[in-house]
Amino acid sequence: MSAENSILAILSFWPSTGYDIKAEFEHKAAGLYWGMSYGSIYPKLKKLEEEGLIFPMEKEEEGRKKKLYELTSNGWGEFEKWLQATPAYPVVKDELLMKMSTWHEDMDSSVLISHLQARKAITEDILKFVKEWPTNGNSYISNYGMLSIRYAEKRLKTELEWIEESIEALIQDKLPTGQDPYGNTDKMMMRRREALKTLEENN
Repeated sequence: MSAENSILAILSFWPSTGYDIKAEFEHKAAGLYWGMSYGSIYPKLKKLEEEGLIFPMEKEEEGRKKKLYELTSNGWGEFEKWLQATPAYPVVKDELLMKMSTWHEDMDSSVLISHLQARKAITEDILKFVKEWPTNGNSYISNYGMLSIRYAEKRLKTELEWIEESIEALIQDKLPTGQDPYGNTDKMMMRRREALKTLEENN
């Protein structure tokens, strides 16, 4: 999903300012749907305007003029074309999983536990937001949108269960059994220890 598609999707709800669009990309659960930096929004809006997919308009609110963006007829067509295209499978980029997958057997697992506990606190906070989202009296959520929110809620609950399970396994030193058909663990530990010894000697 491109940033342009994300912007068109937001503008399908209602005409919005650049700030409104930014808020949609930055609320607590936004990372479950999309991610884009604030600095990249305005160049994308300009590009979409030049392509004839959106147009700016002014609205006066409390004596101040605001610049809003709305979809053109071509913009609606492009948006609905994107809706009907088969979505790509999501690419997971999770630093915690990467660190856990490459953690060394002779490293202090209490550090990994602290990583998991930090993740737990964030996940609990996002889950609270997701649960309250459909009844906050402010957000627009369609009946179809509720299905995606149910997915987000279940995903976060599952993550919390996995975190608790992982912490317990680390504390009790009862990790699930992996596989090492080529004896890589011992070789990796030897390489690591030699490297750390050299590093210590050089410092």
